[in-house]
Amino acid sequence: MSAQMPSLLQDAGVPFDLFIQALTEQLDKAQAAMAIKARVGKLPLTFAVKDVALDIRAFVQLVDDDVYLRPAGPGETEASTIKLALTTITKPMIEENAVDFQAEDPKFSLREALGDQISEEEQRRLERIGVRTVDQLNELKNTAGTDVIARLSRMPVNRLQQALMKAAAPRVTRVERGDGREAADRVHLAAPGLRAGRLPLVRAAGQAVPVVAAEEGRIVLAPLAMQLGCEAEVDFGDGEIARVELSEGRIGQWNANAPDPARAAQQGART
Repeated sequence: MSAQMPSLLQDAGVPFDLFIQALTEQLDKAQAAMAIKARVGKLPLTFAVKDVALDIRAFVQLVDDDVYLRPAGPGETEASTIKLALTTITKPMIEENAVDFQAEDPKFSLREALGDQISEEEQRRLERIGVRTVDQLNELKNTAGTDVIARLSRMPVNRLQQALMKAAAPRVTRVERGDGREAADRVHLAAPGLRAGRLPLVRAAGQAVPVVAAEEGRIVLAPLAMQLGCEAEVDFGDGEIARVELSEGRIGQWNANAPDPARAAQQGART
């Protein structure tokens, strides 16, 4: 049997998360079987597993940021002792504490949005602290600040600032095509650099683009038909100017001389 296993599993064991999932899956099966027995047998009183405690002797290894467990064999006395205590949890508790896995548009993933501003290793470092999307990165920047993110992710501050500036650029999230008579075209932009109370100036194809709605981090434009697909200049004020094509899924970029939006926001708060 062991000869049929992949060499990685023979040498390193199994990933710790897969071990936990397999263990809880079997406990789920045991719980389901006990529930069926109680319903079919119409038992007024039965038994259930409340807590499970395990002491496992295993070797622990770190392989590509994943923790692996390899159970100790006969005579292997140098293995570590791992103590696991599993308890029960209800559905409301799961929903309250679990991560909300909302579908993220793949066009706006960290890799797609940041491009060469972030390496695969730096992306993994951000994922370790729970940052997997551009929106999460911008939210953490606004609540914790660059220095905190750099310390937790162990990323160089200058590299992180470049990534944050790229992530704060406006991007087209949706384009609504009107019928040209009763309904006009609408372009929805996510603009993490936009603060409440500020109305950006937008120009495309040599003319102003009307801004029909602007709130914290969001802009809705009503461009002319000739402006759709053109590159637009978005002026947020204080020298913050970005360019973005008015097409579905396009990601903008800041002008080369534009200041860091995070720094500008801090300066605005002080004044």
